[in-house]
Amino acid sequence: MKDLSSLRAEIDQLDEQLWEIIGKRVDVARQIGEWKHQNGEPVVQTQRYQEVLQHCRQVGTQYGLSEEVIHKVMNALHTESIRVES
Repeated sequence: MKDLSSLRAEIDQLDEQLWEIIGKRVDVARQIGEWKHQNGEPVVQTQRYQEVLQHCRQVGTQYGLSEEVIHKVMNALHTESIRVES
């Protein structure tokens, strides 16, 4: 078993990767917002969000995550996406 310091360093590295991925996701959301504005589409599309949430529940539970945490994370990401798309 790794020592506590090594495990914490691993968490730190994973957190950095996580923020990088979230940043990339936000950049894509910004591009989607530009496309929606140019094409007269509404920013909030409830059906699409439900599809994304359902997919993330399926994937997240395979990694042992609770539906509660999946829902909270996706709600936070959705809120940020709406902000940058507006």
